[in-house]
Amino acid sequence: MNRWLKLQICLLVGAFMVLHGSTLNKALNGLKEDPYGFALIDVGITEEDLANFRCIDIQGERFYHQFGELEKVQEEITDFFIEVGSNQHAVALQAGARLAQIVNEVVEASGKEAAWVHLRASIPTDRYDLPRWHMDGYYYIPEGPEDLLFKFAATLMGPPTLFYLLPPELRKLAKTQMCNREYMKQFCQVENIVTPRIGEGAIFLGGRGVGVAALHSEPPIHENRLFFSIVPCTKKQLVDLKERVLAVYPKDSRR
Repeated sequence: MNRWLKLQICLLVGAFMVLHGSTLNKALNGLKEDPYGFALIDVGITEEDLANFRCIDIQGERFYHQFGELEKVQEEITDFFIEVGSNQHAVALQAGARLAQIVNEVVEASGKEAAWVHLRASIPTDRYDLPRWHMDGYYYIPEGPEDLLFKFAATLMGPPTLFYLLPPELRKLAKTQMCNREYMKQFCQVENIVTPRIGEGAIFLGGRGVGVAALHSEPPIHENRLFFSIVPCTKKQLVDLKERVLAVYPKDSRR
């Protein structure tokens, strides 16, 4: 690894923010200037929380979506965990309460009043043995240049999402080759890949047309995995967001 890259990685790691009170706001402000389009944050998930998540049994691939009705998140996530496998109510209830708390914190910090909340329970698959390096498109139409188009994500069980330190001068090339998974596997050098810790949050930019959307991929999934994400938005943007999500994502497994 050359000295320039080592310096860039050290600077990036040093910029990762911690979510306690206003620190997520600082991370979001820093994201506007970050050349890689992502930052890792501590959302306060404890070892006790992680131990509880590890108790969750997953017997098949399942999806959860909630659009805007955030007061329902805790109850619905609790039900989701009960339905996804042979899980005790107390385990599901604790997990649902913890994730609902994070939803409220992220939405409040965003300055928005609504959000899309997503959970994905996965079982082992070879689908991502060849990484799917990509940048998210527009979650919704932003209201202006200051409207930060971002997603919060955390892996609660299993392998974490992969992020890439994409040099600005290679961004255009990466955009043109994202559909070529074989090419992108060779393009993305191992030493430039950043993986959050289990339970560590990531905030990253979408809208690949804006120039700084984060390059990322699902990891190889050879064990059960639980992925959690939040996209804050306004109530007006929620209509556009829901339409875009349901056009490409699998439907909610509960319906």
